[in-house]
Amino acid sequence: MLGLASKKGIAVTAGIAAAIVGASFLIWLVPQSSPGTLITPPRTELEIMNDVYSRHNNTATIIESKFEQWKQGNVTTVDMVNEISRDQTDVQNMGNELANAKPAQEWQESFNTYTKALDSYTKYLSAMVTKVQSGDKSDSQELDSLRHEWQGYVDSAVSAMPVGK
Repeated sequence: MLGLASKKGIAVTAGIAAAIVGASFLIWLVPQSSPGTLITPPRTELEIMNDVYSRHNNTATIIESKFEQWKQGNVTTVDMVNEISRDQTDVQNMGNELANAKPAQEWQESFNTYTKALDSYTKYLSAMVTKVQSGDKSDSQELDSLRHEWQGYVDSAVSAMPVGK
């Protein structure tokens, strides 16, 4: 039996096996090691707006909860200020995402209005951080007014979306 397998045949078989294993390894490794290198289709205006809307509402819900916890003494001032700072950065990134989107004309009003909502929300967060840093845990007409302002812009941006019109 040993005479049937030539050295050349064994080398060719080993080479083919190595190529198959190597190719399989590369197929697994390349997408894992370099995300974003794959070509992804561009997102639609609706997908961009849905993403920003969802992230913004999630951020607003969490910060409102943390603010109430801070007012009750369950969150430290330092933790609250850090949370607001992170949220301000996230909101700025959302605004940049809208600004860089280059939406179609029929989406422009919605994108512009949502950008105003994010700008207004940034003012709201700044007023909140001022209250936290000063230790003022009382209800605030200023915060209520700013909350209504940014929520109004969000509602207007959603109404301006050309979906289902």
